[in-house]
Amino acid sequence: MTSRAEKIDRFPNKININVSKIQNLKSPRAEPLSVFLRFEYNDGQFSESGKFDVTDGNPRPIDHAAVLGINASDPVQIDDLGQKPILITLLEAAPKDKKVKEDKSTPFGQAVLDLWPLLKKETQISVTLPVHPITGSFLETQGEQHQASLLVSVSVEQPLVSTRDQSNTNSISVTLEGLYSPPETWIAGGSSFIYTATLPMPLNDDKDTTLVFTNGTIRAPTDVTNKQKRWPDARRILASNANYIPGHTINEESIDDEQGDLRDKKDREFRTNAEKNKPQIVWNIERRCFLLPHGSQSLQHQITRAPYIAVEIVRSSAPTAPRGKKDDDSGTSYHGVAYIETAPLLYPGATRCRGAYKVVPYNEAEYKSKTKRSNNILDDAMRIANNLFDRSALSSTKKDMKLAVEKPPTSSAAASASKKKVESGEEVAPTTSETQQYLEQNSYIIMDITVDRPIIEKRSLSDLFRKISDLIPPRSNYPVKVNSSVKAVEDYHQQIKNVCSLVLDEYRKVCNDETNSEAPLPNDQKRRKLLYELNSTGKYFAFKEQLKHSVIKIVREKFLRTSKFNNPDELQTFISQLYVFLLDEMHRSLNKSLNIAEPEPVPPLRNTDEQLRTFALEAESNGDYLLAANYYKQRIAQHPDKLRCWLDFAAFHLLVNDLIKAEECLKECISIEQTNSTALLLNAVINGILENNEIADLFFETVTTEDSENVIAWTLYGVFQKHIGNEMNAQITLAQAEKLQRAILKSEDDQAAALAQQSAPLTDEKREEEEKDRSAEEALKSSDPQLNVSSKARVSRSSKSSKQKPEKTKAEILSARKSQDVSSLIEPEKVVTKKSIYLKAAEFLLKYNVATWAEKALAYEFLTNTGKDSQVEIALAKAKILQQDFPAAETHITQALSLEYENVEAWALWGHIKYLQLDFEAAKGRYQRTLVFAEKPPDLHTVYIRLGAILLSKGAEASYTEAKEVFLNACRFQPTCTTYLGLGIACYRLNQFDDAEEALTEANFLNNQNAEVWAYLTLICLQTRRVIEAEQSYKYAIKLDLPAGQLMDEITSLQRQVGFGDPSF
Repeated sequence: MTSRAEKIDRFPNKININVSKIQNLKSPRAEPLSVFLRFEYNDGQFSESGKFDVTDGNPRPIDHAAVLGINASDPVQIDDLGQKPILITLLEAAPKDKKVKEDKSTPFGQAVLDLWPLLKKETQISVTLPVHPITGSFLETQGEQHQASLLVSVSVEQPLVSTRDQSNTNSISVTLEGLYSPPETWIAGGSSFIYTATLPMPLNDDKDTTLVFTNGTIRAPTDVTNKQKRWPDARRILASNANYIPGHTINEESIDDEQGDLRDKKDREFRTNAEKNKPQIVWNIERRCFLLPHGSQSLQHQITRAPYIAVEIVRSSAPTAPRGKKDDDSGTSYHGVAYIETAPLLYPGATRCRGAYKVVPYNEAEYKSKTKRSNNILDDAMRIANNLFDRSALSSTKKDMKLAVEKPPTSSAAASASKKKVESGEEVAPTTSETQQYLEQNSYIIMDITVDRPIIEKRSLSDLFRKISDLIPPRSNYPVKVNSSVKAVEDYHQQIKNVCSLVLDEYRKVCNDETNSEAPLPNDQKRRKLLYELNSTGKYFAFKEQLKHSVIKIVREKFLRTSKFNNPDELQTFISQLYVFLLDEMHRSLNKSLNIAEPEPVPPLRNTDEQLRTFALEAESNGDYLLAANYYKQRIAQHPDKLRCWLDFAAFHLLVNDLIKAEECLKECISIEQTNSTALLLNAVINGILENNEIADLFFETVTTEDSENVIAWTLYGVFQKHIGNEMNAQITLAQAEKLQRAILKSEDDQAAALAQQSAPLTDEKREEEEKDRSAEEALKSSDPQLNVSSKARVSRSSKSSKQKPEKTKAEILSARKSQDVSSLIEPEKVVTKKSIYLKAAEFLLKYNVATWAEKALAYEFLTNTGKDSQVEIALAKAKILQQDFPAAETHITQALSLEYENVEAWALWGHIKYLQLDFEAAKGRYQRTLVFAEKPPDLHTVYIRLGAILLSKGAEASYTEAKEVFLNACRFQPTCTTYLGLGIACYRLNQFDDAEEALTEANFLNNQNAEVWAYLTLICLQTRRVIEAEQSYKYAIKLDLPAGQLMDEITSLQRQVGFGDPSF
């Protein structure tokens, strides 16, 4: 019982094979032929049928059921199903003889059953298997037309691969066709040698599978080669035609479709000669491998790590000893390697890699370098090949066959000898004389590697959109078309209206031309001019064509005329009636459509261009790029001819790294203003990134010609010249940029000096007036209290009158004094921190989100200016933030703060970095530190938004109060939907429902497509017991795809508590 349980555990999966009947099998003699079937798999027998008689070739029922047990969880047994078929051998039963113990049954035919479909989600297979004749049997005389066959059905109770794992499995088939242009010494050896090829295939993470292609044979050019693919395991296959895999053939394909070597035009003649006119080694073996779950990932990892797979090729003596006994001479020679580059299989959607690959002598150093393997697999492969070699053809006469030529040393012996030399420190010869013949003959193999499913799936529309219906908005069904006379007349009226509006447009153009002329035209002349325009431009005939279809419908539906007129009088009468009818209907249509009422005025735009730009930038900072793109498109729709809108849209596409669309936007900018330096510069930089160097050079040359004083243009032109390796031109352009920069700095210094000279005397005079006013006030206060009222009033009025003029400038005096003191303190630093040409170029590029070239410019800044500058570090931090390299950005920010600790922009950027790293507590501290400074950062709005969001996430009442103050400041600074939404949330959490509703209403006005706004309006309506409004707000929140989460759970909980708000209630 224990052994039986162990047997069941070893082979839990049962493959049921049922042979129902046999067809077209005739007895070669007059008496019936006694036949039985023998079932073999993996070099072993697992079933045998009972004997049955066959006579005249009619279908003969057999109904024999065989059961093959395997373990589907064992990768080795699953792999065997792809390379080892089930052999069904037909044997003629000999009469029993008690004196003779040996089996005298004679095999005469063999059928091959392929179990590979069972690994492809199949649980039942029904197939008709041809019975191939064994050499020398009577079946050879029947011919292919009357070939015997077996009707076989295969079934499994459960799929060999579980349904859960089927989507993660894959299969790979490797076909080795042959070796062409072999060494000349192989031809002399004849059939006394066998040729073996082997390669490792990484099917799982644990160990590679060694694929062996043995039984390669030499074929002369005159021999006809069967292009069917052969089984890799030919053991126990007795019929010659049973060696071939059913339905698998090698087709001739164009060299242009290959990925290997020898694809040039000069190699095609050589290949044609080698494949048609020279001897060759033929395998034509297909080795199929099944990849269990995660096998594709393992194969992808191995190809990424080492894209080359080495196919090792050797020649060895044909074994003469039976299997299981050691051969006297089993040495291998001519150890060559063909390196197959499998990287094309990693291309998305690729499933095949086929080509001709050169065979080179085996070199251990090259082998390790290309395959990243410690040693070759030849020894393991030869052990497998020795088991796979078909010894059925060996006879006792071949045991005495010896070669007269001297044998070269084996590759294994050479390898061990070379290893000893390496250990002793001696040099190792890279190749031997025999393997050198591969290079002399330019030998190559043709190999085909095919995967069932791509290793990397090609991105399809289903990855972007789950269903096509998601792209199509819901629409009502089209009304059923009903052709009637009323419908025909209505269509005619509609066409009259359309043509009338077009004619009016043409008439308006004529009237506009009249306003531009000096003398007005009379109406008759206007009419003639209109008719001339309609006839000369062809619009008159276009209008007639537009009316033709509606007139045809009237003829068919109203007058019921569908056939040709045979009588001319009848035709004339009909045309008259139709003409009158059409004129009457035309007048009716014109009377209805033409009126003198003024059209309704176009409502003013809700949001201005500047507001939309603010909203778009805010959406960018929040990472909502779809919403940002929507705002940019709204700006362009409102102002299609405004350059700023297209430039901002180009900057957005550069932010999301969509260079092609950014280039299209810049082309629109150039069409609006051809000399705009910003658009030309950005276009040049984009083409430089795309390696369109000629176009980039053209744009740079254009902008430096049009705007020759532009320092940034000359600097970027120099960076571009360095990028393409033109050092001489780079030096010239950068020298021009430096020259312009010096002129600009000199002009700024002169202006600053002039301003300082003008402000100095004015400040002294104001200081004297201020001292006089102060002394007058003190005298008034210290005077006798008994002083009469009139004298007090007189002194007071004189004091006030003297102060009326300086009162306005007092603040100016203090600010001027303060600015003068501060400027005197930082004047030396201004000289140090003046921006260089590279820093200006980098800031220009960062403004439009071109981080890669900004880094190039800053790299040249480090090369030219050795001193450290906080502005350079800040620029580098911005570039790293755009590239999402936050640790590097934080390094640059800390360096900037070490140089200038009170730099408010650096503190704000540090807060952004911590926020993007999700370290909200650290971001909060840095944002609060930013707001403490008197100077505000350039991106103050983003600081407010992110700090407010962090405070709202705390969940404490004190945090809500602080968040309310932050969002109030944000609303004062730049009111947006997000700022009012944050203010509304803070007020709601503080139970200030009226204030919250006002803020959320304003947020809804600024953007009525925000689901979160509608959600909080729902909460307020639920809290204030407003049933209808709560239900409507909830519907809009759901309609705008409010995501499931804490907010949705809070709404649902409150709805259940109050008992309304959800229409499903």
